[in-house]
Amino acid sequence: MFEGIFKSDTPKRDKFLSRFFGIFSEEFVRCWCNDARSPYKDLGRPTLRKSSNERGHTLDFTFESRTDGNLYVVEMKCLLEFENYKFLRLDSPSLLEHLQKNKDQEAFRVFLDIAKNTNRYQVKVGGKELSIQNAILVWGSCNEQGRSSVVTKYGLHDVISLEDILRDLAKWNNREFLELLNQKELWCQELFNNLRNPR
Repeated sequence: MFEGIFKSDTPKRDKFLSRFFGIFSEEFVRCWCNDARSPYKDLGRPTLRKSSNERGHTLDFTFESRTDGNLYVVEMKCLLEFENYKFLRLDSPSLLEHLQKNKDQEAFRVFLDIAKNTNRYQVKVGGKELSIQNAILVWGSCNEQGRSSVVTKYGLHDVISLEDILRDLAKWNNREFLELLNQKELWCQELFNNLRNPR
């Protein structure tokens, strides 16, 4: 799905759409978690520390399983046209290895570490300390080989694709999701209309 939307013969178009989508892509995950048909609820953004005097790293979500109550810190990576679409589809752990080399990805390195070393970290959401079982990665698009190899190598609980989340929301006819799309579309129409007809 994402390849069809974000990869074309017009790189400027793809870069624009990817950046625009990235502004609110996390909101789709929250819509999904708010739906009772989702396997998880979102408790908010977690902050991870090895000690109370250490600067914390804040991740994107904290998932609570609706079946057993287990808690997972969650980080989302949705790199669509970045580096000539290299990260668009997760098909190998090598993509995560490449990301970790970036000096700006310290929070991502901590996220990967907590999957195997949950007892090293203090995790708080809204000032409340939580006992975390593992970690979940949300990636824009992934195939089964990529998902299973990343789970195995890094000890993650799961890798979930944003594509699948969006498919669920559309299939469920999720009201919050549809209202979100309508809102963003309206705001864009207002912007373009005002640019065409400046007062």
